[in-house]
Amino acid sequence: MKKPFIAVFLLISLAGCKPKKAIQLREALEQKNRTAFNIVAGEGGAEGQKLQCLIKGDYQGALAALDKEEKDFDRLIDSIKSLPVTGIKQGEPLKAAAVDYYTAVKALQLFDRNEITQREIARRMKGDSAMNAHKKIYELSVQKQAMYKKVYEKDSVLQQAREKFNAEHGI
Repeated sequence: MKKPFIAVFLLISLAGCKPKKAIQLREALEQKNRTAFNIVAGEGGAEGQKLQCLIKGDYQGALAALDKEEKDFDRLIDSIKSLPVTGIKQGEPLKAAAVDYYTAVKALQLFDRNEITQREIARRMKGDSAMNAHKKIYELSVQKQAMYKKVYEKDSVLQQAREKFNAEHGI
């Protein structure tokens, strides 16, 4: 009578165990996602500072805010690269997908440098030169759309990696 009880107890205790390292990795990546959100949309983040500078027509201030945003993204990406994934099934693909995604988001955000520089040039120009500068701004907008598409693709890959990771670990 005791043997079935012990077997049931072992099964329940094993089923209740969640992989600690996998959960820690998932939580760390969720924290990195919140950090990225704060960089891009958080109150007082570099993106917000950039927009405030642009509203004031302070192009140099906007470029300085982009420099800060670049450093923030570099720290974020480096911190993801340093996350330990040894012995965690599907950990490496998840980490690589996260690095690729945030690298694409960084490139998209920093592409604003080109637009800001061109807007500053367009503001100072007159006549045909101003018209050419505005054409360049339009071309940059088209390029930026392609970058958005790349970010969406990287986001899709990241979501798939998360799903595989969660399924692998039952979390």
